[in-house]
Amino acid sequence: MKKTIFLLACIMAFPFMNAQDTDRRTRLEKHLYYLASDSLHGRMAGSEDGIKARAYILGQWKEIGIEPFYSDGYEMPFSRNGLDMANLVGIIPGNDPVLKDEYILLGAHFDHIGYKNGEICNGADDNASGSTALIEIARMLKENQSQLRRSVIIAAFDGEEQGLWGSEELAKKMNSDGSIKRIKCMMSIDMVGWYAKNGKLEVLGTGTMKGGRRIIQDNTGGLNLKIEDFESGIFTATDTRSFAMNYKVPTLHVFTGLKSPYHKPADDPELIDYEGLDSISCFITRVTQEMASDPGLEPSGKIAEVHSNRNKPFELGISGGWTTSSISFPDAAFSTNGKYGLSAGVTAQYNHGSMGYRLGAFYETSRSMFPDQNNLFTSSLNYRQEAVEVPLTFIIQNESPAIRIYAGFGANARYILSSSLENLDCKTNDLQWGLHFMFGMKFGHFFLEDYFLGQMNELFDTNTGAPKAKISLSTCKIGWVF
Repeated sequence: MKKTIFLLACIMAFPFMNAQDTDRRTRLEKHLYYLASDSLHGRMAGSEDGIKARAYILGQWKEIGIEPFYSDGYEMPFSRNGLDMANLVGIIPGNDPVLKDEYILLGAHFDHIGYKNGEICNGADDNASGSTALIEIARMLKENQSQLRRSVIIAAFDGEEQGLWGSEELAKKMNSDGSIKRIKCMMSIDMVGWYAKNGKLEVLGTGTMKGGRRIIQDNTGGLNLKIEDFESGIFTATDTRSFAMNYKVPTLHVFTGLKSPYHKPADDPELIDYEGLDSISCFITRVTQEMASDPGLEPSGKIAEVHSNRNKPFELGISGGWTTSSISFPDAAFSTNGKYGLSAGVTAQYNHGSMGYRLGAFYETSRSMFPDQNNLFTSSLNYRQEAVEVPLTFIIQNESPAIRIYAGFGANARYILSSSLENLDCKTNDLQWGLHFMFGMKFGHFFLEDYFLGQMNELFDTNTGAPKAKISLSTCKIGWVF
């Protein structure tokens, strides 16, 4: 009952957000057409055109009545790689005697990539759309400031395209002054201009807050939403990353997908869905209003795997791949060429910082060439083997679960299920053992790996007259870690 009353109060406080507003729609087009115009030459961070974009946004904020968050003004200058840039940071103060010292942070980056192959990349969707929405969201929140209990920080980030620089700088500054501990949610509005073509608005990160999914679902306003508990994209990082990864702040990423021609000259303002952009702006305003007014809003204690700066202690994985194998004859200093086989299995890994310990179990097939002693120079035989392999591996790795590079070495044992050597009667040793090394790269849950195995004992039972021989395998694996 209390929840129903609260939602009705929000709706009554924001009647304009339940229908299209002609003036707001006109302003959205005006902002976006300017920020994504040829005259700003792609808003490269550190350029004069980037400064012009920032000045336009600041002018709108001042007109709305947004106050500076820091006492020395709206601009938060910083430098990276010889570029002078600046974020804009403002605030709409809340009214609750206690909650006004807590924050909901809304952010959007305004920079883009400038030129590509000599053509201007105007960045209408990426991210003039988010910067434009942020202006009108701030306007709606300011007009209904009396309904806010918590304060809302409005941030326009510079240097996002170069590496999320602006959001990282703000997170570091807020950490140094202690204010980051009072952020209840940080929301990145990044690429929100293609709702109609995408068919849905994606909201990622609801699992970082208690009741986060309910807050989003209660404020849809008729939008078709795709709600995910956590962000998962490694190569589509947004300004939430520094806040979540370094300071465990609950985060949301709001965007309309990757269907727009982002980072291309075709990302122009006439392709933007302004009706959808208006609805999304109203949606974010409603969500912000509820988060700013709910005294029970708390972090869940969970963050996305891509926002963790440590590997999970235990990992279970599956993989499959193909093998190539060859047989060497030490007495003759001779090795045969290999043929292809298959490998599939499971692994369990324990991680302790930069070290890992992995136990695996694999079914593998291998085919190798074997010299025909009757026709050494004109023909060869086929040796086939099926085996179950159990490798134990010590791994050295970096500590990022998002993009992990690793190498390992260890020992293995293989039990031979079946073997055959064409036209010859050679008994294969049922139990083979050897050493191996491997290296790989893991992207989120997905990994690629090369694995090299050398046999230490004999391939055949030499007591039966078989030659001394050893088998070696090279396996290329593709897998998934749960």
